[in-house]
Parts: sequence; C-alpha cells; structure tokens
Amino acid sequence: MRGLLADVNVEGHLWYLRQLLEIADLWNILNELDLEFVTLGDVGLPHGIDDRSLWNHCQQDGWVLLTDNRNEEDADSLAATLADSWRIGQLPVLTLAKKSRFEHRPEYAKRVATDIAELLFGVANGEYLNVPRIIVPFGPKR
Repeated sequence: MRGLLADVNVEGHLWYLRQLLEIADLWNILNELDLEFVTLGDVGLPHGIDDRSLWNHCQQDGWVLLTDNRNEEDADSLAATLADSWRIGQLPVLTLAKKSRFEHRPEYAKRVATDIAELLFGVANGEYLNVPRIIVPFGPKR
C-alpha cells in the first residue's frame, strides 16, 4: 500500500487531516511506513474521473481511497463498483461519514483522524482487507 488518495470531494480536507495526525503524534507512525497522502492531481488523474476508473486505479497502484458519503447509483458509481468488482484481499475504501461535521467539529475531526490512522496502519499490516468500505469514524463514540 502506498498511502491515502483523497477523492475530489475531500481533497481539500487532506491537509487538515494531516495536521490533526501531526498534533496527535500519529503522523510519524504513518510516515515510518512510507505512506503518502495524495490528491487526484498528485497522481495525474483528472477531477472528472468516474468512480469505477478511480477505484481501479487505487487498486492497481496501491492507494486506499478516501471519499465522502455520496449515493450516486449509476453503473460506474462507487457503490456499483464495489458490489460487482471488490474481492477479499483488495484495499478498502474509507468513507467520511459526515463531511460537514469533520469541517466544523474539532472533536469529531480528531476522532476521524485517529480512526484513519488506525485503519491505514492496519491495512499496511494486512488487516481490513475483508471489507470493501469502512465508514469513518467507526465503532462506538469515544
């Protein structure tokens, strides 16, 4: 796994996520694993790329995809792609449950950052490869 690739709908949130990870002393752990945080432009993908092509790129190049919670249901939507293409052992998609809460509630944002760090560390160590999508934050409220 190379790291985290932010979808166009959350790429502006990537810097904030990284800041939260640095404040929580989690960035160094991820950095030791040589994990990168990148946007579509960083990897040469157009902003208008369809979900299926984006997901395939992530799987081929080793990126965990970070996206927001959206519900497009066409043949190339993320939901359709995961339903017909995802197999055990492939990288999961991390979906930000409530983007506006992440933007406006610092405690919620810290929880999201901590969960993403845990998930990325786990994926790098062979965990979480049995589910196609993980909603963050996950688990009970802390």
